[in-house]
Amino acid sequence: MALPTDLSFLAPPGAAADWRLVVLCDAAATAGVFDHLPGTVDDIAGRAGLDPHALRVVLDALTTLGVVEVAGDGSYVAGPDAPGPDALAGIRHHARAMRRWASALEPKLRGDAPASTPVDPDLFHDALAANARKVAPGVVDVCLARFPEARTVLDLGGLHGEYSLEFTRRGLKATMQDQPAMIEVARRRGRLEAAGVELFEGSFFEKVPAGPFDLAFCSGITHTFDGDRNLALFHNLRPVVAPGGGVAVVTFLRGRQSLAALFAVQMLLNGNDGDTHTEVEYRSWLAAAGFAVDGAVLDLPGQGARSVLFAT
Repeated sequence: MALPTDLSFLAPPGAAADWRLVVLCDAAATAGVFDHLPGTVDDIAGRAGLDPHALRVVLDALTTLGVVEVAGDGSYVAGPDAPGPDALAGIRHHARAMRRWASALEPKLRGDAPASTPVDPDLFHDALAANARKVAPGVVDVCLARFPEARTVLDLGGLHGEYSLEFTRRGLKATMQDQPAMIEVARRRGRLEAAGVELFEGSFFEKVPAGPFDLAFCSGITHTFDGDRNLALFHNLRPVVAPGGGVAVVTFLRGRQSLAALFAVQMLLNGNDGDTHTEVEYRSWLAAAGFAVDGAVLDLPGQGARSVLFAT
């Protein structure tokens, strides 16, 4: 069986990956099974410190799904549908979303606080980076068509930095701001600073770099927060946006795409009072912060049902 094109939890309804594949691949990756292929059950169990019986059951299930296969000598090897590094990162992030939905939705509905779930910064980085690499060129195309004279960009909550890297490839000077844990991952990976991206750590509700910036780029952050904090963010951005510059907000708009309703479930459970918001809400927050919002919203084809609002 061929793997779906979209292995994330945000695949369109009816196109999501088989939940069994998601759980099995995540468990195998976490236990180090894939790191010890090829090998027999006893070989892999010995090297990875695993229970041979449980390992055999999991490997046979993965064989049925095409993720591994059995070679002529009886050893297990990567199969025709073995996920590559990017796909595996998406699968593992998907598995964490499944666990969160299964354990936290009922408490949330009852008004209880769900148990906190530890976040693995490296896995979170890799999963979102894999998707961003596919869409960043198109998103940056749209932004630079709107602001063709832009020379500096502030990438807010940039996380993996794939958008910063793409802006840098187009000749812009990029500054990426994120929380200290994610900036630490970026510094450790080394790609961004090597490409000339400036890193700025800290909450953008408290402080943003002084700028001025021709473009403040907000992708994947505003739906993480409620309206009050989005209004505070846009107020903080107003003084650092250069004359003639503006803001790009890339997000899922509630009421505009059906996938936004599914994404809102993930935001409900992220602990920051996040949600997908309507176009009307974004317009009101940006206007209250002193921005003039473009008349039209652009839907980004092939970008996971996201849209972009521009304001100056």
